[in-house]
Amino acid sequence: MVKLVTEYPELWPELLRRCLGIELPDDVEVLQGPETVRQLHAADHTADGTMVVKRVCDGAPVEALVNEIQCKRDDDKWWTWPLHLAGIRARLKCPTTLVVLTPYQSTARWAARPIDVGRGRMTLRPLVIGPAQIPCTMDLDDARQHPALATMAVMVHGRRPGSRSLSKIALRAVHERLEEQREGSTLLLDLITASVGAKALEEMEEEMEIGTNVSFTKIGRQKFAEGHALGRKEGREKGREEGREKGREEGRRDARRQAILLVLQSRGLVITQAQRRRLERCPDDEQLESWLRQALVVERTGDLFGTPRRSRSGHRTRSPSPARASRARSR
Repeated sequence: MVKLVTEYPELWPELLRRCLGIELPDDVEVLQGPETVRQLHAADHTADGTMVVKRVCDGAPVEALVNEIQCKRDDDKWWTWPLHLAGIRARLKCPTTLVVLTPYQSTARWAARPIDVGRGRMTLRPLVIGPAQIPCTMDLDDARQHPALATMAVMVHGRRPGSRSLSKIALRAVHERLEEQREGSTLLLDLITASVGAKALEEMEEEMEIGTNVSFTKIGRQKFAEGHALGRKEGREKGREEGREKGREEGRRDARRQAILLVLQSRGLVITQAQRRRLERCPDDEQLESWLRQALVVERTGDLFGTPRRSRSGHRTRSPSPARASRARSR
């Protein structure tokens, strides 16, 4: 989600309008604002993003919004969020509001609790956008006009019962953008395919028959094209089908790899070149799925990929892989 809202800052005004009923005036423009607070001789604090609403006529700031994406409860945020708001407010000299975006309802309830800044008389009440506010249905015209919002809707609701129609509409809208070679479309597609179950994605590809059955990622498109050319050359439909299926499989693996990198990046975890090569060369769907789940909770990338680390005695030890750790716990 951090990657999505960073690449598509125009998503925030649309979320405010649809999810919170906040309409911005017509005579303003929305720009990205500073994200780092340098105040009080403390370490820098960086928000996930900010928005500055300025008057078009003179460029004066009317309002600022500090945007935070929260995937789980973190009580430390109760101390850093007020610092973010105070720093941005002092820097821009305009009213400043905290907006928290989360894909989980339990986290939304936690984030909506008022923060007591002092004696119960100075209270910070965040605006919260949770899964209940993010649309679970969209029509095709709406998805075409707001593809980033459609992508976020799939990221939040894509694996829930009854979400197939939403996923198909989002896929079609983003695929049209790909055909038009519009910037940022590949990112949207990777996020959607990583948010839909593999079986459901395969069934939707079969049902939709988009364009020439081109798979949805760059590698997938290339693999399918190779298979299709081989089928024509040899005059066998079997070659075409094999190339198409190979493209779909590799496309899904590539989407999972990109999702793993996005999760690690959003959590501030650094991946080495050796770990990246191991990720790129992994052909095992189950392993990639396991890494994707574990990327949400591991404390270091070495724990995810089983990278050796030194023990207190100085000897090199190897971190157990997520699968091996799970089996050990079960025993």
